Amino acid sequence: LFRPCAMVVPDFGNIAEISLNAEGFLEAKELGHKFVTLFALCKELLSKQHHYDWGLRAMKGILRIAGGLKRSEPDKTEHQILMRALRDVNLPKFVLADFSIFLGLINDLFP
Repeated sequence: LFRPCAMVVPDFGNIAEISLNAEGFLEAKELGHKFVTLFALCKELLSKQHHYDWGLRAMKGILRIAGGLKRSEPDKTEHQILMRALRDVNLPKFVLADFSIFLGLINDLFP
């Protein structure tokens, strides 16, 4: 009764780009690539904690928050808005040892 089915890993880059476009970002392709790169680096470099989530649900939540920030602060650049959303959502979750690593990654990707 059980039939095999194929599963595929979601394309985070494509999902991020489309979500940013839907939220009104004009530089969605570049920002989506930076966003996915940061998520991948965080997953690799930060300590392994049970409450760290680098999956699709966390990604979509941050992109939704970035969209809200874009609508509430139209005078800021899109890079500043996405960087702020990433920082505001993730920093409260981090243990002290991961603060400097994350802020270094943010500063490298969003100069």
